[in-house]
Amino acid sequence: MPTSSSGLFRTSLAGPESRLTEAFDSLRMLPDCISVPEFGLYGAVVPVPAPADTEEGVWRMASIRDEIFLVISDCNYAHSRSESVLPESFVEFHFSLSGPASVDFSDTGTLQVNAPNLLVCRQGADVRYQVTCGPGPWQSVGLYVTQRYFDRLLRALGSEADRIHVELAAVGSDQIYNRQMPFSVEALQIAGQLLASPYHGARQMIYLEGKCTEILCACIEMWLAHARADNPGEMLSARDLRLIEQAREMIVGDMRLAPTIPELARAVGTNASKLKRGFKFLYGMTIFEYGHRCRMNHALRLLIGERQPVGQVALAVGYQHQTSFTAAFRDYFGFAPKDARRLASPIPLAPSHAALPPADGAAAVREIAPDEALRDLVPRKDAAKRTPSRQG
Repeated sequence: MPTSSSGLFRTSLAGPESRLTEAFDSLRMLPDCISVPEFGLYGAVVPVPAPADTEEGVWRMASIRDEIFLVISDCNYAHSRSESVLPESFVEFHFSLSGPASVDFSDTGTLQVNAPNLLVCRQGADVRYQVTCGPGPWQSVGLYVTQRYFDRLLRALGSEADRIHVELAAVGSDQIYNRQMPFSVEALQIAGQLLASPYHGARQMIYLEGKCTEILCACIEMWLAHARADNPGEMLSARDLRLIEQAREMIVGDMRLAPTIPELARAVGTNASKLKRGFKFLYGMTIFEYGHRCRMNHALRLLIGERQPVGQVALAVGYQHQTSFTAAFRDYFGFAPKDARRLASPIPLAPSHAALPPADGAAAVREIAPDEALRDLVPRKDAAKRTPSRQG
């Protein structure tokens, strides 16, 4: 059986470029795989492959009649782990409880997976991507439900599930559908119970089956509530992802400019509404929040790394008046620009296009990470919602 110390469960069980079903076929062949054929259940606890004398956690995996595949990650990765995800027509439910992760669509953009939240997605037949889990603790519960099973579930629910059926039926072969939602209390409790299963052997398999049914019901309830609140699911094609990435590049390309959302949309060839929704989906924050964050951290770099005067830095990040910049900077970091050098010694800093972990852990976006000497210079939670003014 192939193993890899750098991939995730597909790669570790079945090798690079393997499908989820191939990983579960390999799982079935493990000597310690637990099988309950009377109920169509099998599964195993898979230690995360790592260098000798290193423990990085486990993946708990179970198959329910080869219709629902459960992957529980309880890991502490020493290094980033990444693998390709090939399309298999699953409806996927991902409960991200802790840890940074991202989904890379090659040249078309990167989705940041926020934690904690629920991500529901449906992958088009022609869409493939790379998923990466960053170093550190990573806890998640993933349910991969076959389209056949999910269609039966929606039929059983009747007319209340019509909206879900319509949304998924519209997914094209070159598109990916997603909804990111906050946990309900019920779903969070069930996810925690799955992570801390108290049973072993056949009883564990039967327990996991019951909990999967329970968490699916909670997912449907959250999905319907999210839809009733007029929160649309997002359908993005490869072209959409490319345009949103182009808009991001415009934002960081010249910090002196602050293009409006309609200006960005016209420049890349899309509409403002899709740009706003797609940007929030991909980068875990609004266009304003992303631009403001980039400007403030670029300003911090110029002040400390290049020791530029405050007035010059203000102009470099789009503020015509130094007083406006000083107020925005103080609101964001909690100290004035003139105090930045006193609070951190001058050190070589990363390029301005690098990424920074957002304040409050709101998303796993890596945008302008301050180096070691800047570790304590973190944004305030009450950062002001000010935009740079072209007129002052």
